[in-house]
Amino acid sequence: MSIKHRINKYLRKFNVELHGLGYLQSLAKSDFKNSEKDIFLKVYNQDDTICIFDVGANKGLMIDEYIKSFPNALIHAFEPFPGYGNRLKDKYVNNKRININICGVSNFQGQEMLNVNHSIDTSSLLTSVNTGLNSDKQVKTVDRISIDMNTIDHYMSQLHIKHIHILKLDIQGSELNALIGAQKTLLAKKIDFIFTEAYFIQQYQNQPLFHQIVDLLLKYGYVLQDIYNPIYGNSKLAWCDALFVRSDLKF
Repeated sequence: MSIKHRINKYLRKFNVELHGLGYLQSLAKSDFKNSEKDIFLKVYNQDDTICIFDVGANKGLMIDEYIKSFPNALIHAFEPFPGYGNRLKDKYVNNKRININICGVSNFQGQEMLNVNHSIDTSSLLTSVNTGLNSDKQVKTVDRISIDMNTIDHYMSQLHIKHIHILKLDIQGSELNALIGAQKTLLAKKIDFIFTEAYFIQQYQNQPLFHQIVDLLLKYGYVLQDIYNPIYGNSKLAWCDALFVRSDLKF
């Protein structure tokens, strides 16, 4: 029995599988494809002052990764859950290159209700639905709180930001609306890379799916570079991370 089959035999107890698109297939072939970080490092030098938007910053793990790769980067992070957002503010209080915003990002400004779920990491503006996967337990809503909302276009205008080199989105089903709120920026080709979580099933009510993100970005000249971290449930692709690149960006 292969390593993949042995691991999946265990994971199926939780209605989740790992398939060969990612790490396990690479391990079997001893042929590791480029990670998204490897691609970023092909385009930018480590000492470049690039601009990174981390939308859905959570506990700040990706912020730390970006700092390691690009210590001179200017990072604008957005986290709507106050417990995490305030913790990030305290953590990076002495780093003037990191701007923490305790707010959500979508296609409108104002106030909205955030569904705080059993696993805080799955909290969403959208209502959770049952999919039959083990993740259903994690997305059960336990509270609702009011949060501030902003758009990428408005934020760019507010702070006079001219360009985003890397836009990372991980906001539990609201990724498409965040991109709709960045249409002026996308139209002006002011974003190089978009690294986003994308779903193939609806974990949340009326949640946009992978193909809708692809369709929107194609209209603005952004193409799919690769997908990472595919997660399967009940033998079907459930979600992944997807990297999109401006089609005229050469590397």
